[in-house]
Amino acid sequence: QHQTNRELTEVLNQIWRLDTNRLKPGTDYIISLQGRAGYVAQGSNNARDMARAPLFTHVNEAKLKSIKTFAHFISLLDNYEASTGLSETVTAEELKENRLFIDSIMETDVMKCAHKYLVGKGQSPSDPAQFKKQLYDIWFRLYHRDRSGGEDSCGFEHVFVGETKFGREVLGLHNWVQFYLQEKHNHVDYKGYKARDNKSTV
Repeated sequence: QHQTNRELTEVLNQIWRLDTNRLKPGTDYIISLQGRAGYVAQGSNNARDMARAPLFTHVNEAKLKSIKTFAHFISLLDNYEASTGLSETVTAEELKENRLFIDSIMETDVMKCAHKYLVGKGQSPSDPAQFKKQLYDIWFRLYHRDRSGGEDSCGFEHVFVGETKFGREVLGLHNWVQFYLQEKHNHVDYKGYKARDNKSTV
């Protein structure tokens, strides 16, 4: 267990160092943390607003959109129904956008390193075309999140785009680019930061 954790930490640190597409804090983007957010019960949409201003005070959008992986990523964000329970309809154009995104990330040293690690662990095929197919299935294959509806979700939508339940509760949305774009269009309201226990980091 300890050996596996150390190995995983090493490969994640290596991936972090290899990410040349990463935007630089304080230069390419500036955030304003403001106050620490209070506790919000699950299912509740009432939160004391500890941040009067948006989280993002500056993002260099020209640089963001000039990076191929980000440009292809952004083109995917409007491909989904936000509400759970509503079946997704995937167009030929959206299928093409999915493939372009996978192709672009597979050109990066980050994904080459991740692929090599997964092959070494027997979790992924060594053939890059087969690995792309595996990634496609993990991220874009539709499944039922809401049992009452059709195929209404996929890994990519949940993690990167975000979904809504009953029009109130946000599920997923673990991505800063999507949060920035939603905040810019007044679709989300930043209420403050949540620090990890015993740490001052967000």
